[in-house]
Amino acid sequence: MTSIALRVRRPAVHASAPARAAVALACAGAAGYGVTVVIGRSLARDGIAPATALGIRFAVAAAVLVALLAIRRVPRVAPRSLLALLALGAIGYAGQSTLFYLSLERGTAATSILLFYAYPALVCAIGWLALRERRPSARTCTALALSAAGTALVAARGPVALDPLAVVFALGSAFVFALYVLAGHRLAGGGDAMVKAAGVAVGAALASVGQGAVTHGLVSPGGRWLLLAAYGVFTAAAFTCMFAALARLGARHTSVVMTLEAVFAVGLAALLLGEPVGAWQALGGAAVLAATMLVARAA
Repeated sequence: MTSIALRVRRPAVHASAPARAAVALACAGAAGYGVTVVIGRSLARDGIAPATALGIRFAVAAAVLVALLAIRRVPRVAPRSLLALLALGAIGYAGQSTLFYLSLERGTAATSILLFYAYPALVCAIGWLALRERRPSARTCTALALSAAGTALVAARGPVALDPLAVVFALGSAFVFALYVLAGHRLAGGGDAMVKAAGVAVGAALASVGQGAVTHGLVSPGGRWLLLAAYGVFTAAAFTCMFAALARLGARHTSVVMTLEAVFAVGLAALLLGEPVGAWQALGGAAVLAATMLVARAA
């Protein structure tokens, strides 16, 4: 009897519909954050104090999310979980925002952005080495390298000045945000993403307004209320999408996709603020998009 060897061809691996939906949520969150970057630049150009801008931003986001939860009649969260979310917003997100602003005060925007976007690598390293998570796969490492190279090219539009304090504050901001993402991943498991987003927004609002009251940094924004309202609404959307993505994709994959924030910010700044986009920025955007596609296939 002659044996015939049959070669079985393995089917190509494609991202499942839930994985595509999770990546889409992370992309939507990145787009929301990108809009807030552009709005923040516009407010800073108008001389709006940081405490005023951030305080109103988070207060509007909290009000929008709490109102939506009331309309949806979502059950109240347990007090212990609520305290954890408030702390995550007050210490994690508000702390990261403060450190990033301090970096911008002492260095260039390019320096701050380049160093801040080290946070996806920190998410992977902390999760693997400190939290005993599984080792990042080769595909995840490739996506991480692409996103890092892409954001570096996107940020290369401005001068890089290595002021020691600016470097410390930017890296501190990246480290705090990495912890925020990892903690958010643990809190995102189960429950409603909008509930998590609302708790974080309330915590960030209390911290920012409190800081402004102590430092006398709260002033009237004049005729910028409409722009500040948009600042808060897009923040609410970004918070919700990010927590929904964290629950489905995990911390390391979500953090890689969220680097699209830099791409969205540059594109919107070109459209709305007239800031030029060069060939290197376009190449960087393509690299980040490639990283997002790899994450979608790996999820």
